[in-house]
Amino acid sequence: MNKVPLSLGFHYFCLCRNQQTDAMKKFLFYAVSLLLVLPAMAQTPADAPGTTTSTPPAEGLVIADGQVARLKKAPSFKNKGFEKYWKWVLSRVQYPADMEEQKVEGVVQVRIIVETDGSVTVDEVLASPHEKLTEAVTRVVENSPKWTPGIMTDKESGLDYPVRVSYVLPVEFKVRPQKLVDPTIGRYNGQKNFKPYGS
Repeated sequence: MNKVPLSLGFHYFCLCRNQQTDAMKKFLFYAVSLLLVLPAMAQTPADAPGTTTSTPPAEGLVIADGQVARLKKAPSFKNKGFEKYWKWVLSRVQYPADMEEQKVEGVVQVRIIVETDGSVTVDEVLASPHEKLTEAVTRVVENSPKWTPGIMTDKESGLDYPVRVSYVLPVEFKVRPQKLVDPTIGRYNGQKNFKPYGS
């Protein structure tokens, strides 16, 4: 059996070791490269610098009714504005019988918000002579049909997105003069389908 010369064996050992070192260097190079490239690949186009997004810059942004000029398109209710909605609410609010009997009257003022999906929520009660009158108003507001939400344009991206818009809704409760009421039927005399709080 032929023996491999010692010098040749040492040379073979060094050659193998160099190849292992080169392989290890390549492996490390590719591993580091992969670690640097993966986060960039995982970044969605919407998150990448210099791109646009349809997500509103400020989710909690509420535009007050006095600032609707800032909007590209103001909210609309049945193709009309706030006045149409106000009249819709007035025509449906019912004066609680016990409050009318006790002659509790006055103005209920609530801040409502037209949400981004068109629904209407009561944000705050600003004024009210009695909680029962407040409940009469909020009951109608909470069962409102949906609006078409307001639209705002993001200055940075140029994209349009819906925004929340607030309005102050006043509803006046006033005790009706007794002489106008027919006590036998509890209606206004000579006025069919009379709606005392609007139409």
